[in-house]
Amino acid sequence: MANTRTFSFLANGSRFDLAVNPKDCTISDSSSIKTVDLLNIGEIGIAGNRKLIRISISNTFLPSPGSPFYKGVSPEQIKSIMRKAKDGKKPVRIIISGTDINREFLVDKLNDTYKEGQDDLYIDWSFVEYRETTVIPVASLANRYTDTGINNRASDLEIPKTITVKKGTTLWALAKKYYDDGSRWKEIAEANGGLDERKLQIGMELKIP
Repeated sequence: MANTRTFSFLANGSRFDLAVNPKDCTISDSSSIKTVDLLNIGEIGIAGNRKLIRISISNTFLPSPGSPFYKGVSPEQIKSIMRKAKDGKKPVRIIISGTDINREFLVDKLNDTYKEGQDDLYIDWSFVEYRETTVIPVASLANRYTDTGINNRASDLEIPKTITVKKGTTLWALAKKYYDDGSRWKEIAEANGGLDERKLQIGMELKIP
């Protein structure tokens, strides 16, 4: 049966096509969707940036020179090309006809299987998209939703001496916001003369210990 598409690889100035198409080729393209819990609303989803595309190729083999599928490049030659790309941390351009894949990838995994009595090399490869950037990666600070909207993580917040009670304010939410532990609401209550939460009023000033 003729191949329905072409799998081409360009690395280190060399190019080769898979002589036998894989039975399985998975292309994963996803986004970083975050979920947060909003007070009195519940869980919501927030759209994020796209993640790196991943490709996995399995259930195929590189035919040996004696195989009727052989196309002029030996398994050892192909293996050497891919190993050099992986060990040299160089991207490989992958082109899969009939898809939108025509971009560079880093070699993530190269599994080679030799079967007794056969000269063909069975392969299981995986790749992660390569995205060149001159920007120094910086870990972003995660944000959290509380009763007052979006706030920084509790560990990153400077605790104020006092706050003004707003609509929806609760001692639990304040403890969660400033201490990252809602169960510490009693500390705020005690700092305010044993305040009963049911007596909170909009505009009231509260001490945050």
